[in-house]
Amino acid sequence: MNLQNKNNSKLKAGIFGISGCSGCLLSILFEDTFKKINDLLEIKSFPLIKEDKYKGDFDIVFIEGTVVFDDDIIFLDEIRKRSKIVAALGACSCFGGVPSIKNFKDDEKTMRFVYPKHNHLKSEKPTPINLHIKVDYYLPQCPPNKEEIVSFVNHLASGTQFKNCQDPVCMECRKKGNACLLEEGELCLGPVSNGGCSALCPSNGVGCYGCRGPSKDANMNAYTANLKKRGYNKKSIKDKMETFAGLSFEEEMEKDSKWLGK
Repeated sequence: MNLQNKNNSKLKAGIFGISGCSGCLLSILFEDTFKKINDLLEIKSFPLIKEDKYKGDFDIVFIEGTVVFDDDIIFLDEIRKRSKIVAALGACSCFGGVPSIKNFKDDEKTMRFVYPKHNHLKSEKPTPINLHIKVDYYLPQCPPNKEEIVSFVNHLASGTQFKNCQDPVCMECRKKGNACLLEEGELCLGPVSNGGCSALCPSNGVGCYGCRGPSKDANMNAYTANLKKRGYNKKSIKDKMETFAGLSFEEEMEKDSKWLGK
């Protein structure tokens, strides 16, 4: 969608968060990132840093966080009606993130563990925002890559098409000359996870957790068979996949993997 205004004025933007830690919003507030974004967008609403009094429409809205409460859904519906474009910001907004681990646990036990003295508190199953409103663009990762955010805004402002990285994390590891963590005995989701993070975790000796979601052409059967040969059990692999993008990985596993099937 071309959002260039006829009078060359800046695009009107809103930056919002629903249930979450606000870490994705802080990625925008990095000094160098915020200046670049502010040069290209007219930020009309950003409740994290200023009171939200703007009641008009937006060209572009960024939303971080997971849908956990009914109020989140009401808010999303309202913002979607006022926005030409909605971009999901971060792993929680794109995939459900860490809160969505709850979907794979006993709901009642989880609630009592988190809120042992507050039996009246209730929450919905944590879900990504695209299950409730139309999402036009996704800026995943935990926290999102600030360079990717700036690149996205540049594309919007110039009226050119933005595309997310489609290569798996493994390709980025190869380019950086990293040793394969799987070969070194570390459980890593790099072969089946979207890149675009410059292999940040593997470059620091930590196996990929898939916070940018499963890659489009991930061969789950081959990947899980490889892990089985290396001695990993079903629980350890599922726990890793459920950390940031469990709902998306589960969808891939259900259609592609017999070994991890129900």
